[in-house]
Amino acid sequence: MIDELAPEDFLALLPDVRPLWPAASRERLDEIAPRHAEREGFRALIERADDGSLAGFAYGYRGAAGQWWHDLVADALGPDDAERWLPPGHFEFVELHVRRDLWGRGIGSRLHDVLLAPEPGPAVLSTQQDNQRALGLYVRRGWQVIVSEIEFGPDYPPFCVLGKDL
Repeated sequence: MIDELAPEDFLALLPDVRPLWPAASRERLDEIAPRHAEREGFRALIERADDGSLAGFAYGYRGAAGQWWHDLVADALGPDDAERWLPPGHFEFVELHVRRDLWGRGIGSRLHDVLLAPEPGPAVLSTQQDNQRALGLYVRRGWQVIVSEIEFGPDYPPFCVLGKDL
């Protein structure tokens, strides 16, 4: 069963979220998550395993000019594609993670679908270029690659950006 959390409830759950968070930015979780939770349209979902432990989570918000990720992606897209994919009110699908021992049980798909259901679109996200598991999920759910390679800094592997009309 999926639960939607208020921003403060999601932040209170960070100790449970931390093991599922990407290793590359895990040390900055306490900085990143509160900043994201304050953004317009922030929505966070969780699903629990049968034993009550956190099985997975997803969140996103409405992106805007002046935000780090938005501005890097807008530059990579160019003016016309940025206008198409990053209009005011677009949804940025920021994080989706499932506990590794629970992969293949549909948790990621459920979190994905419920998070996007009320959004008017378009939606955008980024994932590592070589993350075939994530790319497979997103393509199966109707996403398309809109930037084939983008770099977020020297400590990050190459990423790609995907877009989806909702």
